[in-house]
Amino acid sequence: MIFALLAASLPLAGHDGSQASDGHPSFCARLAANIGIDDVEVRDGKASWKANALNLGQRVLFGGTATTSVDVAVVEPATVDDYRRASDMCAAQDGGAVCRLTGPVTFEFGWKGSKSETAVMAGEISTVTVQSTKAMCEDQTLAVGAV
Repeated sequence: MIFALLAASLPLAGHDGSQASDGHPSFCARLAANIGIDDVEVRDGKASWKANALNLGQRVLFGGTATTSVDVAVVEPATVDDYRRASDMCAAQDGGAVCRLTGPVTFEFGWKGSKSETAVMAGEISTVTVQSTKAMCEDQTLAVGAV
């Protein structure tokens, strides 16, 4: 299931950091690296960030619109239940989309004209929210074996 959003922009916000305490990046830290977000806050190994798809110049020159897409793909080999579980992870909410991700799956994110794929590892639970041109990611649990 793919959600595409076209809307007005909101300001950029974020913080420093990018890795879990064991040195391995969490899902949100890996997603941030894949899509070019540098400002990531990490607490107890769990990352979170907020970002805007458009900078000020793009909002002025292009009218403040952008398309963002989200999708979840299963990790093969997969069962019918795996496909069902993946199809239920992203849903429309308040004019945007919320993906409640539980690994193992692959999260597909269309952002700033590029599409990235980021693995959600077994045991990881994270939430990605897209509202207008703003995106947010927050880790709830780390991968199995991560500290």
